[in-house]
Amino acid sequence: MTITQNIRTNTRVIRASYANKNRVTQAQFRIETEEIDLNSVKPGGIILRNLYLSLDPYVRLTLDSEGSEATAPMRILNVPFYGLGVAEVVASGTDKYPVGTLITANTGYEKYTVFEYADNPYNFIRVLPAHARDESTGVGLYNYVSALGMPGLTALAGLRVMGVEAGKTIFVGSAAGGVGQLVGQLAKAQGLHVIGSAGSEEKVNYVVTKLGFDSAFNYKTETTRTALARLAPKGIDYFYDTIGGETLETVVDLINEKGHILSIGMLSQENGKEGYPIRNLNLLAPKGATIHGFIYYHHLNYFGELDETVRPLLERGEIEYKQQVFDGIENAPEHFINMLDGKYAGKVAIKISDL
Repeated sequence: MTITQNIRTNTRVIRASYANKNRVTQAQFRIETEEIDLNSVKPGGIILRNLYLSLDPYVRLTLDSEGSEATAPMRILNVPFYGLGVAEVVASGTDKYPVGTLITANTGYEKYTVFEYADNPYNFIRVLPAHARDESTGVGLYNYVSALGMPGLTALAGLRVMGVEAGKTIFVGSAAGGVGQLVGQLAKAQGLHVIGSAGSEEKVNYVVTKLGFDSAFNYKTETTRTALARLAPKGIDYFYDTIGGETLETVVDLINEKGHILSIGMLSQENGKEGYPIRNLNLLAPKGATIHGFIYYHHLNYFGELDETVRPLLERGEIEYKQQVFDGIENAPEHFINMLDGKYAGKVAIKISDL
């Protein structure tokens, strides 16, 4: 058992109140500090010094007072928010994770996170490869919460789940987002015709000129139905759906026979927006089309393939990945709100500390 003796000040972002059907504001967050004694690590536990934190739309669900029983532990008030982060083990009560180990895990929105039992499966611990420390190739450690982390895994595994085939057409929602931008590039590399949607002309131009999508449209100025009739007159075979709502309903109308829809999120119904009833699901059976529900932690076995295939592409500059990394855990609420409001393109992360 390895223990580092030290007292540290821990800055934490606390869930202060629910937003429910309203837009998320600063009122939902509170910044607090506490002292952490690194000598207090328990047998089987670890203490983490958090380095980077991923800001993700799914955390919006924790600001609803009501939800499924499964999400209840994530919605408790007056405790820190949790999200995926890159961290270094600074105190350890288990030989499995010695001091100095770099991991990604379900860390707190805080400088230090205590896992009383490291092997709790809900910690989602992934030990990073030794080369993760090597930033000399231009691949920063923050990529392990983006292109080499959960967004990258979601993109890679999602395409595998749908079983995409060369020569067919895929429509990617939120094409300029942290997942969508990688989905489009990986799909192009596999020989698909790729169409994307984004929320501004700047983002549309980015996904076509920088990411190599075959075409894209601005969903704020053109309906999905009109755009897809123009860009995919023979229909679409795959829909990588981060949007849900009316867009999903339109795609159910337009999806080709034996098509596949991958549902990874419902951005159109987050941040207090009303749910949208899909009225045409009866079309799926006669088309033989399939909707796949997707959550990344069912597909952790793809992490090895992700690091082996995508990291070299990043090193060689063969994949473009737009992300914004902001400094300071105390600034996480501001950037989380801006992310939900669509003010950022690409992946958003917070740098908490240097390695």
